[in-house]
Amino acid sequence: MTDSEKWAWWTLGIIALTILAWAAFVAFLKNVPAASSMFALLALTAIPAARRKRPLDERESAITHKALLAGLRAVWVAFIALVIGVGFVHGWDSTLSIPMWLLSSTIWWATMLLLVVECIATLMLYRGDHA
Repeated sequence: MTDSEKWAWWTLGIIALTILAWAAFVAFLKNVPAASSMFALLALTAIPAARRKRPLDERESAITHKALLAGLRAVWVAFIALVIGVGFVHGWDSTLSIPMWLLSSTIWWATMLLLVVECIATLMLYRGDHA
């Protein structure tokens, strides 16, 4: 298993832990803004990066680039879907006023989407090369 695959599994585990902690806080505290503090667990995704070998060879670099691009595309599609959905629900001439915790939570959910897609793409691309 390569360092990139280990990173992908580690990151997926941290994201699962973050989602479970967030859901537990929402269920027990009944306070969604306070549950946003659970997104701090995402900082644990940086731990394996210090142990990854440098520099990456051409194959690993290409896989990393493709996986990141897939994650960014997923975030872009989700962003467009959100904007269009809000436009249809509230009307295209409406003004939105949202709390700051909701904006920051949306950014954290987008970060998790990017990481999940990037990790899954990394694992799939490595498995595709070994087949």
